[in-house]
Amino acid sequence: MKLVIVDDEKGIIDGLLTIVKRYLPFCRVVGTAHNGLDGFRVVQELKPDIVITDIRMPQSDGLDMIRRLTEAGCGAKFILLSGYAEFEYARKGMELGVKFYINKPVEEEELLECVSKVAAEIEAKKVQQHQWKEFLLRDMLDTGYSPEVHAYLQLPGADHYCTCAVLELGSGKPNGEQAEAVLQALEAWTEELPYSRAEALPYENAQYAVLLVDRHRPEETALERELRRLQTNLRQACSLPAAIGVGQAYPSPDGITASFGEAREALRYKVVKGPHALITYKETGQLKGTMKLVPEEALTRLEACLDAMDAQGCAGVIEGIFQGIQGEAGMKLADLQHQMLIILLSCMRRMSLEQLQVDDLMGQYILPLEDFSRFTSLDEAQAWLIEAVSRMIEQRRARIQPRKKDVIAEIKEYVASHYAGNVTLADLSARFFINPYYLSQLFKDKTGDTYLSYLLGVRMAKAKELLGQTDLKVYEICRMVGYADTNHFSKLFEKMTGCTPTEYRKQHQI
Repeated sequence: MKLVIVDDEKGIIDGLLTIVKRYLPFCRVVGTAHNGLDGFRVVQELKPDIVITDIRMPQSDGLDMIRRLTEAGCGAKFILLSGYAEFEYARKGMELGVKFYINKPVEEEELLECVSKVAAEIEAKKVQQHQWKEFLLRDMLDTGYSPEVHAYLQLPGADHYCTCAVLELGSGKPNGEQAEAVLQALEAWTEELPYSRAEALPYENAQYAVLLVDRHRPEETALERELRRLQTNLRQACSLPAAIGVGQAYPSPDGITASFGEAREALRYKVVKGPHALITYKETGQLKGTMKLVPEEALTRLEACLDAMDAQGCAGVIEGIFQGIQGEAGMKLADLQHQMLIILLSCMRRMSLEQLQVDDLMGQYILPLEDFSRFTSLDEAQAWLIEAVSRMIEQRRARIQPRKKDVIAEIKEYVASHYAGNVTLADLSARFFINPYYLSQLFKDKTGDTYLSYLLGVRMAKAKELLGQTDLKVYEICRMVGYADTNHFSKLFEKMTGCTPTEYRKQHQI
């Protein structure tokens, strides 16, 4: 926090310098002056955050200096020193926006408290302004160029080139310490860049947006070198890999959104290129997509392993397929998506439709492939595919194994020990591998009651037991039998028993 002191008494200035240096480590006195005229010049030149000034000084007093600085657009906060406890000075100061006063002789404690308050106010305003600027810039990157936002952010004019990049950390959204280290590394990096303007800000989850503006088109080799340096800085700062996608340079600010979209598209290729990759949009356009289909022989072996319900064998076949994928040059994302889709469809074809619901398979395994950019590497995509096939085998094995007892009896046993939890039909159908609609009908056929009515009966029976045999509060019992809302529980209880929980306790408590 930069600070300037203006006072016509050298002893006052020296004393304030000592106090600030000793007790205010977050402040740095960058200049001093002995009258209002010199003070105006020093503040204009050094642009401090805080100005401590006397009121009565020769040539130009403190209030006149503040007025001139305010008219000149100075954003500093002012603290007035005065040996005159007169309302007129306070009134004039308030008219100029001054909120802080210290009477001479200056007491250390009063000065420290006052400067700390001013500093906190400045920091809060800076944070608010910074967050607002980040919001506006993110909005422009996403939704389109805005001349108004351009002007507010004070970006360079129409004769400048704009280039965007997006970086993504390889281990997901960073924790608190890592996030702080990432922001510090980004800030230090942008300050060192040889461009007219460089901005880096959090975008979403583990992604950060970078905007580079310069009068000249960035030289590709130099830009790549700077981005590689950023990757190195991030690894050193927080031990996290970072993949970076880079958009093209556009010769005017209205190309910002297009460049950013290209950077995000390029970043999707991290799946193919790896978590440390630097991928340009230009590079992705040069990929020809000449990849061959999955070898038929590999699919035959995969299907044989599926028939044998050999999860380990399936994993080996998939690993072999991916080894071939890694050796492909010029592969496009659509190629990899297609390869994985072929493997999944081949697996689904071997699954008996009586054993696995096609809709369930589509929802669990096919639809997630649409959001392909969530994979950060080929290894991650391979692991996901192996896990998907293993789960198919587990589901198939569970369905074809003969049950030792009636499924409804098993469900009743499960409900008896889990009634306090979320035991919906959907949960039971997933646990016992039965279509929820079929389970609902089967339960009613076997018991003569709907599942919800049965669950209600189990819960209310337990509630009556607890009301009669314990001193637990009604709201405690409510939660113990699976309800979050005490009023709802009480209404259900009264509807089923003809009395409220409290009345029931009075009648039946032992």
